[in-house]
Amino acid sequence: MSKRTLEQERAAFCLNEVREFKEKNDKLKHEKFKTGAMRLPALIVNNGLVPTLAFYNSKGERKPIYEIVNKWLKNRNIVKEDALKEIAESDFNTLRLATVEALALAQWLKRIVEVEIE
Repeated sequence: MSKRTLEQERAAFCLNEVREFKEKNDKLKHEKFKTGAMRLPALIVNNGLVPTLAFYNSKGERKPIYEIVNKWLKNRNIVKEDALKEIAESDFNTLRLATVEALALAQWLKRIVEVEIE
C-alpha cells in the first residue's frame, strides 16, 4: 500500500478546507475568501510569513485563511497552537521551515480556490 506524497496531502487538505468553508458561508464571504487566498502566496514572498500571518489574523474576513494555514502548520508539527505567536518567537530554522510549508500550502490553496469558488 502506497502512501500519499506531501503534495497530495497538501492538495487534499486544501480541497477539504475550501469545501468546508463553502458549505458554511454565503457567496459574499466566498468572494472575500477567494481574494485573500489568491493573494496569499505573493504576500508571503513579498512581506514574509510573520507579517502576512499578522495581516490575515487581524482581518475578520481573512481570518479563515489564517486558520487554515495555522491548522496545516499544527498538522505538520511546526507549531503547537498559534502560528503567529510561535513563529514570531522562534529561531531562524523554524521560521524557514514554516515559511516553506506555508508557501507550498498557499500555492495549493490558490489553485483549489480557483477551481472551487466561482
